[in-house]
Amino acid sequence: MTISRQERSLLPFVTLQGAVGTLSGFIGYFLMSGSRHEAMFEFTALLLTVAMIAAVLAYGLGPRLGLTGKTLMKLGFFLPGVVLLSGNQTVWAMSIAFGGFLGLTWSARHWLEMQLLTDGQRDGYASHAGAVGVAGGIVATLLATMLLARTGNSARLLYALYGAACLLAAWRLGRGMADAPLQPLKAPFALVRQPQFLACLPLFFLESGLFGLGQAVTSIGASRAMGSATALGWVATVAGLAGGVGLYLSARKRDVGNRGSWLGGSCLAMAVAFLFLAGSAWLPGLFVVHLIAKAAAGPFLGASELVLNQRALDIQGDLGDRIVVREVTLWVLRMASLLGFWALSATMAPAMMLAVGAAFMALAVGLEYLVAQAWFGEGARQAA
Repeated sequence: MTISRQERSLLPFVTLQGAVGTLSGFIGYFLMSGSRHEAMFEFTALLLTVAMIAAVLAYGLGPRLGLTGKTLMKLGFFLPGVVLLSGNQTVWAMSIAFGGFLGLTWSARHWLEMQLLTDGQRDGYASHAGAVGVAGGIVATLLATMLLARTGNSARLLYALYGAACLLAAWRLGRGMADAPLQPLKAPFALVRQPQFLACLPLFFLESGLFGLGQAVTSIGASRAMGSATALGWVATVAGLAGGVGLYLSARKRDVGNRGSWLGGSCLAMAVAFLFLAGSAWLPGLFVVHLIAKAAAGPFLGASELVLNQRALDIQGDLGDRIVVREVTLWVLRMASLLGFWALSATMAPAMMLAVGAAFMALAVGLEYLVAQAWFGEGARQAA
């Protein structure tokens, strides 16, 4: 399955987004290194809020400022670059840096991909985008790990490396890239009353609403099992290879008709990975198995979820309105699940917190497959 020149022009952006995205694992490790799981919950809640605000402001003010998808992308790298190079390592600073990165770059990516891709093009593009995103993450993790090994796990120098990479991306990205100007919002919250949007809510919760909980639980597992950030980096680097290569090689086999099969296999593998994470509460060595299984299944699940999210954004209404109301809804669902588990964790030991949270994530991945089947089935019927 080939991709067009316009689609290919987006791949450098996706590669660097995957590279900078690996920063979250290191932030989580350093926050948890002092056995302060409260700091990890605080960081996750703040970054989710910053990401949502960044997305709303991007679409609310972007058209008035003459922003395009490309300039929004550049801002998504420029903001975290400045914050990371400032040397401020507080929870608030890390939340603004990584939350701003997530909110702005994903706002740009959603806008550009929805403008440039037809439904039939999404599967092949998702595989290639997932593969280059994993490749960027592997390279970034490897460089970060080598830096940590040489500097005695220096968080300050690690953040400076990522900050420099962000500013370089903001400067160089976008040459030859297809672009699309942002359009003013019209009535985003009117979409909340649409039956089509209400039908998306279970999918939103299972696919993205548990994002914050997954981040927090994985960081707890890493802090218990990994002796240093360097060890975490080496394991994550090796673990990412299989999934990225496999996803790239499978790109020609993905199409509208077999979306459900690909999603089912990747959901099963990801559920098993989370069960290994739950088991690491008693056998910390299983965290390494979890990382390998998650890294192998993650790119396949991510490619399926990318198509799934684009299908969910195909509901009626202006594209900017659809994206904004989706981001606000996801923020509500993510905060509800995160804060609920945070409150529950006050009554549990760290090991039990890890086991319960990971088991819940495994269950959610299985339910996601059942809910998504209806969406992919409808897409296949429309394509026929």
